[in-house]
Amino acid sequence: MLTLRLGGIAVGVALLLQGVAHSQSAPLVLRSSTLLEENISPRQDKEGAVFVTGQSLVVQPDLRTVVDGAANLRKPGLSLRADRMVYEQSQDVVAASGGIQINRAGSQFKGSELKLQVDSFQGTLDQPTFEIFGNGAHGSASQLEFIDPTRAIVHQANYTTCRRTPGPDWLPAWLLKATRMSIDDEESTVKAEGVKVRFQNFPEVSIPSLSFPLTTDRRSGFLPPIVGVTTRNGAEIAQPYYFDIAPNRDATVTTHVMSKRGVAVDTEFRYLEKDYKGQTRLNLMPSDTLSDQARWGLSSQHSGSIDTGIDRIGALGLGLNLNRVSDDNYWRDFRRTGLVLTQRLLPSTGVLSWGRGAFNMTAQVQRWQTLQDINSTILPPYDRTPQIGMSYGQWQANGFDWSVRGDTTRFEADFSRNPGRVAQNGERSFVHTQVSRPWIRPWGFFTPKLQLHATRYQLDQPMDNGSSSANRVLPTYSLDTGLVFERAAQWFGRSVAQTLEPRAFYAKSPFRDQSMLPLYDTGITDFNLSTIYSENTFVGNDRLIDNDALTLGVTSRFFDSVNGAELLRLGVAQRIRFSDQRVVLDNTLLNNQLAAKTGLSDLLVGAGVRWDNRWALDNTVQINNQTNDISRNTLQLRYYPSPYRVLNAAYRLNRGISEQLDLGWQWPLSDLIGRRNTEAESAWTRSPGQGLGPDRWFTVGRMNFSMSEGRMVESLMGLEYDAGCWIGRIVFERNQRSIETSNTRLLFQLELIGLARVGSSPLAALRNNIPRYQDLRDNPLQPSRFQNYE
Repeated sequence: MLTLRLGGIAVGVALLLQGVAHSQSAPLVLRSSTLLEENISPRQDKEGAVFVTGQSLVVQPDLRTVVDGAANLRKPGLSLRADRMVYEQSQDVVAASGGIQINRAGSQFKGSELKLQVDSFQGTLDQPTFEIFGNGAHGSASQLEFIDPTRAIVHQANYTTCRRTPGPDWLPAWLLKATRMSIDDEESTVKAEGVKVRFQNFPEVSIPSLSFPLTTDRRSGFLPPIVGVTTRNGAEIAQPYYFDIAPNRDATVTTHVMSKRGVAVDTEFRYLEKDYKGQTRLNLMPSDTLSDQARWGLSSQHSGSIDTGIDRIGALGLGLNLNRVSDDNYWRDFRRTGLVLTQRLLPSTGVLSWGRGAFNMTAQVQRWQTLQDINSTILPPYDRTPQIGMSYGQWQANGFDWSVRGDTTRFEADFSRNPGRVAQNGERSFVHTQVSRPWIRPWGFFTPKLQLHATRYQLDQPMDNGSSSANRVLPTYSLDTGLVFERAAQWFGRSVAQTLEPRAFYAKSPFRDQSMLPLYDTGITDFNLSTIYSENTFVGNDRLIDNDALTLGVTSRFFDSVNGAELLRLGVAQRIRFSDQRVVLDNTLLNNQLAAKTGLSDLLVGAGVRWDNRWALDNTVQINNQTNDISRNTLQLRYYPSPYRVLNAAYRLNRGISEQLDLGWQWPLSDLIGRRNTEAESAWTRSPGQGLGPDRWFTVGRMNFSMSEGRMVESLMGLEYDAGCWIGRIVFERNQRSIETSNTRLLFQLELIGLARVGSSPLAALRNNIPRYQDLRDNPLQPSRFQNYE
């Protein structure tokens, strides 16, 4: 045995010398191998050879091997080191002592005495210290009992994820003590009994039992409790329980206790199948102390397909979206139930669709629930009961693009809670046909288009002229043309390609009196550099503008000559009307527009800058053609120099209506006080999604300030502290819920990395309010088993 081992070394040296000689004539080429795969196959685990080495070996063939001095036993997925090792070959048992170190699939265990059955991996390790592969946690115990290759029991355990620092006085920021701790690598869970948790200098918290994951994988069990304070609900305590029903189904049931209201239960069920997916949320409060009534909210979404079993028909698409609440004040009082149920307009829609090639059909029913505020009533949308639509189109058929779209809809609404408004219930049918012939070349394009829009209304109540029906047929002609000029240039030492793109767009539609027609789904489009090149300034099918207008504009863009990225875009456009506009929305509506007069429209000027990956700027200015004043201005700036550093700023002006300043950010405080450690940060950020390193404060926030009213509309301010093994967050949020009322929340969170999150999570609020905000642990990396490979 000893002679063979030495012979193996000699052969290895000879092969190494051959490799050195070969490298002098040609470079070595690495070849991929399956021998170092991340997961050990069952065959490797069962049949893998066992290698034993040491300074002194005493071998009794097929019986016993005694290794003294630097003893090492290796097999696939396992490395065992000790000062002395006795391997009973007949029983496949190892007894080791002195300087024991075990590496099993990346996890490390050290101790004084070991007895281990190698094949079944059953045994005990005395006075162990350990480091767990899944989450980097480490600790010590009185004894570690190996049950099998994936399970172990730790007795009298100390457990933490805080990194040890040099020195005898080191204490972790948080420490979990347990009389018994079961580790299951296969399920990636830890179950602890007789638990005591200490955080900093706070008193220990005793818990009978606790279960927590080693990884981010899903599993059933209690989730961390939620604690918070709001002005509307008082102190809140919530305990969620997660059900991992199947790989494609799960559910969460949360019990809420609110000091001002009582007890509520939230349930969420999610499913994902091959042909369909969806989720359902139900919030139920049997008795609300403040309102003296039962409160509930329901939100359910489903999308998928139905197989008809008929080849010529194929599958039907099905979409369901149900949103309903118990009362008008639900959107104020229950923000936690999701964004949809905190809106004042709640849609419930069922859609059935079918398509084959360029032909599509849809049928839907849509009803709205409108949550009214006595101080700010809103006009309910019309329900669609039902809507049936069809469309067919061909593109580049002999050079032509053409399409036909038809729709028949029954509209119904109840305006009884809106004094002075009368619903015009009825049916509307329309057919919209268009044909165009685009000529597109590298130097430009030329596209004439002809459209015909035919509409019929059949109303339940007569219109002002006494008729209960109306017909409208309108043709629209448009011509869109432009040129593209390009040249090479140098800007600030950078090679760029610059374009100059003049464009002209003409649209012509005759006048039809539409003032008596109802407004079912029509509004005014935003006036910007995109919509200015359109045939109709309305969106919807109840109003078609009388048009005789020419839009002239020019755009210049700068592209990086190396990668083709757009660096700068400048644009200007203006519309010229040759006759006064006569078609407008209903004059009684607050969102009515002023009719455009003959002559020039307001001038639009826009710019977009992406000079590098850090800076982004977009600006659109609308200049009044009569006074030359700026009537609208939208300026947006984003600065993103590196992860966890983002600054968003926006200025929005709509003269005579609103003027707002919006600011959002996430930034390390160390930058602001001049203590940035660039070298340490660079080393830490080699692992994306792991923050910038320990002992760092971050400031986060968003402020929306109304300059015209001189008050803060919405605000969110907070601090984050990354200690390495724990993260603390505190966030103050104030939302304006109506003209006279607001809601204030204090959110806090303590995240013990690798153990639990405690508190009401402010992460959703931060993500919703701060574009490009990053969670300090947004990408938990699962380490490789080779990180401690020996």
